[in-house]
This record gives sequence, structure tokens and C-alpha cells, in this order.
Amino acid sequence: RMLILSAASSAFALHSAAGPRPRLPVAPRASPPAAVQTLVEPSPFTTLLPSRTPTCSTLLRRLFVEPETSFSPAAVAAACSEDVQWVDMDLTEPVRGREAVERHLRAKWPLGSLLKVERLSDGASSGGFTWHREADGVSGSGLRGVTYFELNGEGELAYVQEGSEPLFKLDTILEAFLTAANANRQDEAKPPRSYERQTPTTASGIARYLWEVAYPGGATPSEALSFFSDEVVYEDFNYREPFVGLQAVSAYISLLDAFPQFTFLPERISDGDTGVCITWRCEVNGEPGPSGISYNQVDKSGKICFARDIPAPSIKPPPLAAVAARLSPQLRTFQPRAPLPSVAPPPPTALDTLAARPARAAIALAWFSFSAYVALASPGEFSVSADSFDNQLIAKAIDDPTSLNRIFFAVFNALGVLPGINAALLLPGAKGQRPLPAAPFVSAAFFLGFGAAGPYLALRQPRPDPVGRVELGFFARYVTESRLYGGGLLAAGAVLLYGLLSMADPATALSDYAELFGSSKLVHVSSIDLLVLSAFAFEPIREDMARRGWWDEAAEGTNNLARLLAFSLVPVLGPAFYLVLRPDLPETRA
Repeated sequence: RMLILSAASSAFALHSAAGPRPRLPVAPRASPPAAVQTLVEPSPFTTLLPSRTPTCSTLLRRLFVEPETSFSPAAVAAACSEDVQWVDMDLTEPVRGREAVERHLRAKWPLGSLLKVERLSDGASSGGFTWHREADGVSGSGLRGVTYFELNGEGELAYVQEGSEPLFKLDTILEAFLTAANANRQDEAKPPRSYERQTPTTASGIARYLWEVAYPGGATPSEALSFFSDEVVYEDFNYREPFVGLQAVSAYISLLDAFPQFTFLPERISDGDTGVCITWRCEVNGEPGPSGISYNQVDKSGKICFARDIPAPSIKPPPLAAVAARLSPQLRTFQPRAPLPSVAPPPPTALDTLAARPARAAIALAWFSFSAYVALASPGEFSVSADSFDNQLIAKAIDDPTSLNRIFFAVFNALGVLPGINAALLLPGAKGQRPLPAAPFVSAAFFLGFGAAGPYLALRQPRPDPVGRVELGFFARYVTESRLYGGGLLAAGAVLLYGLLSMADPATALSDYAELFGSSKLVHVSSIDLLVLSAFAFEPIREDMARRGWWDEAAEGTNNLARLLAFSLVPVLGPAFYLVLRPDLPETRA
């Protein structure tokens, strides 16, 4: 009996507070409009957050929408308050504390899992979103759900509640149960209306009016139906298919009249003009009953156009969900479903990046020109023979480093410093890069210079947005982000410069270098390689400056450009100075 009550809980939300309802004609599979079923009370945090803290929607977008791959459990946990309470409706007890939240998220979202946000509320101090699961390399979508979030006064996540759809759908069983109950229903007198009719047009305004004013005052279903669009889509996860259209929703509501003993109590209702997330519970004849979570969205005309209701399972954890999680840890369904939309914009293609950023197009052109010149027109020859000029030059330098031309010595070793600088500039934005992964190209640049770095520098997705240290890989977080690393590269550059300035006979060294430049492919190509890498150093520096708050495209004056030029004009030393002076990344995104 409680299984039926639990499964029907979200569908009975409207009936619970309004008392007896007039019968409506039954249409094929219809469901109550979203807001009609959602029950909530005002959040204790209903005022706008101070300007120094992010709004809830901004924080959720940064944590769950902006990451190119999956969200970071560490970043989410770091954004929580110390005493955060995370309620997973599939579990018997809430998860409490940052460390416990991180463990919970890592277990629930293993490697390869992707959380795709479908609809995001625009709340300030509280909010939520609908979501579905995806998996790397798998076409289609998995389990769907709703999550509610609430901030404290410091802008930290203080309370979270998440619900996932049940894999076992009562569907026709529930519909038959409701139909039979209505057949035996005794009509009761309607209570007198004791509320003043209102016409809110925001998502949270509609929900608050219905569940805090209208239903307690004796409203009937027609009061809620007036807030729905004709094309409303209502997902009651007791059913396999959504209810589409106002007529279908109205017909489904008519089946709920047989249960006046249900009393639904709102728990939390989020802020939000376009979308609202709600948590609720119900009582049956005064006894505790099922609970659930809902999400409603309104269209431009202020009508509810989408709703999703999820009842909490009566058995925790749900047995079928546990089996699906073991068989398919990423999707948590027994087979992939059709792909679903997401609020995240599609990542820019390589052509989009080249077209929108002239510097990237210039890098691409330089790489093609450089590659063609090296292969077809550069002096010297490619030879693996030990007797070749370049191999002899290298052999002599190994036996006696002082035999190597001092200028070329500086050029050759600078080609080891610049890739190290580029690694520190590029790795903070390397996670999930497309169309090329960062690690192979950043690593290969130490051996092949611009020949390896060029394609990645040109085609990588722009990543100027702030990033937290917790989102970085081990090498980036503990090595390239350290002042010691930047100081070491700066010291190496200073040693190379000292070697050039302390030459006993600069004129002879320059003459010998010019001769080598015209005859040795190694010297010729290495020199051009250093020149090109230095010429385009400004591009990753500018992106890293934006990431750390030192570059603002909208800023007036020349402060941006002056700072960029100060770190870009002097090869090697300028970028190395930037690594020493640049602001530290915050532990988490602001």
C-alpha cells in the first residue's frame, strides 16, 4: 500500500491541498501541470545575496555547466559550507560535511560519467536544475533527475537535495488504481474559498501563490490549470512517457479527486523567475507519507511550459537502481536512451576558433608556413648519418660544450625553457580540451618546439574563465603553479642572457652563428623556432591573464595592453617574469 502511495506521491500534489475536485473528462495519458504538483515553503534565504558573493544560478553554472567534461567533485565540495547537508533521496541518511560530499559525488559519478544540465533556474539565494547522465564514448542519455541547492549568507552551498527517476515505473498500474479509486469515490462538499485570486507570472511566484495561498484557501484544480501553457510538458516519473498538452494534464488531474486524505506540505521553494525547484512531503490521514522533488519552468508569457516531479523511493537504496549502477556505472540505466538537450552551448569548432580569433589564425598560418619551409626550403639536409654536419655538431657539443657557438647555445637551450613556460600557461585550461588534447602537444614541444606546439596553440578551445586549483591535474597544481617553478625558468633564462652578455668576442661569435644559420638545418630551424614561439607568446599569456583577473576585454584605457606587452616583448625572460608575478589561482572558482 505504501508503495502505491510513494509512487503516486508527485501526481497527488494538487489534490492534497485543494480538497474535493470536480470531475474532468479523461483524455489519453495526461498529467497535471508542473506547478500544480510542486509543493514548497519559502526558503529561509529569500533575499538577494550581497554583491561580493555569486548568485546561486551563477555558482551552479560555473560548477556544473561550464566544465567541458564532467563537473569536479572536489570543486563542488569546496563550494559547500563546512556543515553542508546533502540529501540524496535514494539514501536513508543525509551526507554531511565537505569531505563526505566529495566522497559521495566521486562514488556516484565515476570516471567517464557526465552530468548534463537540461534546465537551470535563475535563483539568487537558492535554485536548482534538471539533469541527465551521459557517458564518454556512449551515444544517448541515462538516468534523469532534479537537484535543489540553497546558499548560506557567505554564498556557500549549505543545503542540497537531489532526486533520481525510479527505474520501475508503475505506469498503467497506477493509472488503473486511480481510475478504480475514482469509480468508488463519494462526492464531498467543496470548502468555501478563503483566498484572494492572484496572477503571478514568475516560476517562484506561481508556486508560492498556489501552495501558500490558493490551495490552503480552498482552490480547485482549475486555479492551477490557468497558469499552464497549452503546450505544457509534464514529466511524472511514475510514468514512462510525459503528459503533453493542457487537455492531457487536466484529464490526469481529474483522477486525483479520490484522495482527499492526502495533505501535501511544502518544504523548500527556490528563487527563480523562469525556473523554480521545489522539495515537498505529504501526510496521509495525519501520518507521514512519501516525499519528493519537483522543477517547474515558465515560458516568455509567464505560463508553466515544463514540469518534472520525482517521488522519493519507498525502499532505500532502490534495488533496481543498485543493479543498474553496477552494470552501467556511468549511465545507471539498463540501456542508453535517446539523446537529450543540455543548457551548455556546444563547444566551438576549430574553424569557429580560427574565425573568431585572428591571433589563432595567424598561428595556424605560421605553422603551415614553418612546416613547409623546413621541409622544402631550409638550408642543410635531413640526415640520420653520424657523419652529417648537424650530427657532428651535436657530437662535438656533447664532448666539449664550450665548442658550441655561444649564441646557438643560448638559442638551443631557450627552446627548453619556452616549452616549460607554455606548459605553465596552458595546463590550467587543458582539462577536456578539444579538438586536440593538451598533454601530448605540450610534452612534445620540449623536443619539437613550434612544430608540436603550433597545432595546439592554434586550435585549442579558448579557456579565459576562472578556474580553481582543485580542478587542475597533479602536475599543474603542484608543479607549474608554484613560484619555485617560475623562478627556476626565470633563473635559467637569466643564465642564458648572462652567457650572451659575457662573450669575450661578440663579433666573432655572431659571424660564426651567421655561418651556421646559413648551412646547418639544426641551427637554422631552431633559430626560427625560437623566433616564432616568442612572437606568439602573447596569446597564451593573455588568456592566462584573463583567467587570473589581469586582463579584461571591456576595460578602458591601455592598462591591459601595457601589462601584456611588458611580459611578451622580451623573449623568454618576459614570460618567465610573468610566471613569477602572476596572481595565484583560487582554491575553487569564485
